[in-house]
Amino acid sequence: MLKNYIFLVLLFCCSSIFSQEIVKEFDFKLERKRDYFQVTNEAEKEVILFLNDKEKISSVRFDSKFEIKDSLSTARPEKTYAEIIGYSQKEHNYFLFWGSKDRKQINVQSFDFEKKEIQAKPLNLSLKKEKVIKEITINNTFYLITIIKNTSILKLYISDADGNLNEKTVDLSNFQFKNDLGHDVGLYYILSDLFQDPTIETIHNDSPPSLALSSNKLKVYTYKNDEIIFTFDNNTDLTAILKINLNDFTASLKSIEQPKLDKEESDFILPKSNSFLIDDKILQIKTTPNVLFFTISDQDGNRINQFKTLRDEEISYKNTDVFQEMKSIKNKKVLEKPKQFIRKINNSAPGISCYKLNGLYYTVIGSSQDISHSSGGGMGPGFGGGGFGGPSISFGFTSRYTIGNLVSYQDKNVVYTNCLFDANFNHLNDKIAISAFEKARLFLEDNKELNENTPLFSKEIYKDLIVFKFNTSLYLGNYNKQNKKYQIFSFSE
Repeated sequence: MLKNYIFLVLLFCCSSIFSQEIVKEFDFKLERKRDYFQVTNEAEKEVILFLNDKEKISSVRFDSKFEIKDSLSTARPEKTYAEIIGYSQKEHNYFLFWGSKDRKQINVQSFDFEKKEIQAKPLNLSLKKEKVIKEITINNTFYLITIIKNTSILKLYISDADGNLNEKTVDLSNFQFKNDLGHDVGLYYILSDLFQDPTIETIHNDSPPSLALSSNKLKVYTYKNDEIIFTFDNNTDLTAILKINLNDFTASLKSIEQPKLDKEESDFILPKSNSFLIDDKILQIKTTPNVLFFTISDQDGNRINQFKTLRDEEISYKNTDVFQEMKSIKNKKVLEKPKQFIRKINNSAPGISCYKLNGLYYTVIGSSQDISHSSGGGMGPGFGGGGFGGPSISFGFTSRYTIGNLVSYQDKNVVYTNCLFDANFNHLNDKIAISAFEKARLFLEDNKELNENTPLFSKEIYKDLIVFKFNTSLYLGNYNKQNKKYQIFSFSE
């Protein structure tokens, strides 16, 4: 009890320490119905802020110090095009892709900041017997990905320098995917469960994903410019890694085995498992009420390190206490007994999150569980997923990933511990500092001006928030209703 009290005191002290000064603020006249997203251009050291309201879409270009360089605006396309589904960028030309609900009709708006021109053109996609599984931007190129129903054939609609969508086919019919029982099935079976439409969760580099996102069993990674990488953890005996080369559109499928359990460890209870990719490594977790395995391998399956913890043992590789967080970073307590951690992980959706800083791997191991609530203000399980039936509240594409990530614990019961490893995944005993992303979470919950005007985590808050990584820092932007200015705050590691 004393430990929890001390922790809460420290947390509130940290909250006040992280009160941020405004990096930039500027006047904005805004319509009631609006939302935002941003595109960062590291090569040109500029950020483009797009503002979408009921009549027009405006763009503001900032330099590296957030001084306004110029702006462009144009009318929204007709209502047939329900939402912006993605973007691409070529030098100073930025393309926005609007899509109809069935994605068969696309409107492309190009914002050319050199010529000070905005152009629009319609595109039609037949999408015969196809189901959209992902809309994603990798290396400033937009991809709309579909699967032909009841097959293992993917179609990629890829943006070019003129804003067209060119079709490529990736036939995976020769690959055998495993279902949860270990039977060979086609990819469509994995992506079209009989009981639900699973979301393929996008994992970006601009912020470390929360366990609410990384606990998803179907993920796609964007950290390589020339590959789309999917992982499937629907089978607890292995992780399937599907890689598609974006230069020649060849594909590879590898299965990385999970540890096998003996009778005492399994106790005839079905285990749970998950994974996370970073660099050329795969981190895997497998658990029952009696044991927790954490395994690190390369993506060819060669083991680098493994940690095994029985239910009554202390977790030898953790660097912090074990925390339970419910709905808020401030509603947090310490779990005293190791078996509580293993039991709670096994009772919900286990996951791993990891990011690299100064050559070290900062890793979070734990689980996430939905909390039912009647207010209707939550995101729902598909927020920002962009997969089957995963509607977003604001823009319908992955530029909103970081906002979804930032507030993803608001309807979750999360249990986790933090770990630190060197480049070879040997455990380090160093103290872990609070990350820039956690600072932003604390600041968001502690911002009185924001919370007095808008109920925290209600749908109203999403339309004004942006979060993005730029020049090695994390930035949070929000519209201040009291002084009618848009404000940008900075957070550093």
